Amino acid sequence: MKSAILCIGTEITTGLVKDINAHFLAFNLTAVGLSPKLVLFVPDQKETITKTLQFIFEDEEIQSIFITGGLGPTQDDLTREILAEVIGKKLCFMPEQWDNIIRFYQKIRNTLPPENNKKQAFIPEGSLLLENPLGTAPGFVSDFKDKKIFVIPGVPKETEYFWPIIKTHLPSNDNQFYRSEMIKICGVGESQFETELQPFLSSLPDTLQSAYLPFFGEVWFYLYSYQKNHQVIQSAENIIKKIKEVWKPFLFSQWGNTLEQACGKLLREKRLTIAAAESCSGGLLSHRLTNIPGSSAYFYRGYVVYSNQAKIDTVGVPSSLIAEYGAVSEEVARALAEGVREKSHTDIGIGITGIAGPSGGSKQKPVGLVYIGISNFQHTQVKKHLFSGDREVIKMLSTQSALTQLFLQLQRGINDER
Repeated sequence: MKSAILCIGTEITTGLVKDINAHFLAFNLTAVGLSPKLVLFVPDQKETITKTLQFIFEDEEIQSIFITGGLGPTQDDLTREILAEVIGKKLCFMPEQWDNIIRFYQKIRNTLPPENNKKQAFIPEGSLLLENPLGTAPGFVSDFKDKKIFVIPGVPKETEYFWPIIKTHLPSNDNQFYRSEMIKICGVGESQFETELQPFLSSLPDTLQSAYLPFFGEVWFYLYSYQKNHQVIQSAENIIKKIKEVWKPFLFSQWGNTLEQACGKLLREKRLTIAAAESCSGGLLSHRLTNIPGSSAYFYRGYVVYSNQAKIDTVGVPSSLIAEYGAVSEEVARALAEGVREKSHTDIGIGITGIAGPSGGSKQKPVGLVYIGISNFQHTQVKKHLFSGDREVIKMLSTQSALTQLFLQLQRGINDER
């Protein structure tokens, strides 16, 4: 059994707004075994929406359809009207929904709603109304050609609100899509990882397939099947278990969904503290580390030392080092890491210096050159990187590499003897 996702909105198809809903729905639908066969985006145009709905309805594999957007009060919000027309139902006024809209306006804006909001109180005949406490547009569930149609607002927070409600109305599915536990590793390239996994995958049954996803220096891996049964699950779990044992030093997903979560958990467990001095990454590393709830237990402080003088004044980088080697150098990265650790009185210090571009590079030191230093009470390690991409990508890769370097050190073991 498969599903389809249809996101409606000219603001999405023209690139004015970045889609979030399709990603959210696809992830959650896959988790419950309703793998999307189609993920489609259409503008607020009647003919296009109509043809797209007809196309989806003709696909016999698709049993559940999820539509977001086009439920507002303005003239270009056409979803409910077009769907009712396509499935041959009239629109029915729901007095209880109009009361909800009135209460929402009185509570949020201390006024009565404009008359055009009344269109949001109509849903196709025979549909199930899904109330929305976060806005004026309700959701609803319709049936057509043995398919369940779930229509919900396109505002991302409202889409997320409706998911637990939708789950209670999903059709039973005896032949679900299966996806194994996701393995996430760092510090190893995708090609090397795939090559070294082949002995584990040679015994895969035909119904199981493998998937790799590179993500900013990480590699994500999982097994999947369109047949969910005991044999498939058992085979996948056995293989995943073996892979996790062999790749444990690089496996961060057992500690957290992200590298910053994994590093944070290890820092907390080992009772270690950390501080950062960042140049080209502009505070992004500190931002990521402090995004984790409870990070104050291990993250003491972060400095953005963008200018040469800031490096000298803030964490004590000797001016002679900058004069001799330049701000972007192994020596300065080492001094940043050691200086911020000593000044902050932490167990670990991280220093990042580089050239994020697009200007500022040279033949000897091109754009993308980044040095990352990590200092602890045993030693200081500095690694040189040469990244490609725009300014934002280089900043992201710099912090990814810093977190990878930190994670691998924590995994190998930094004694917490002071």
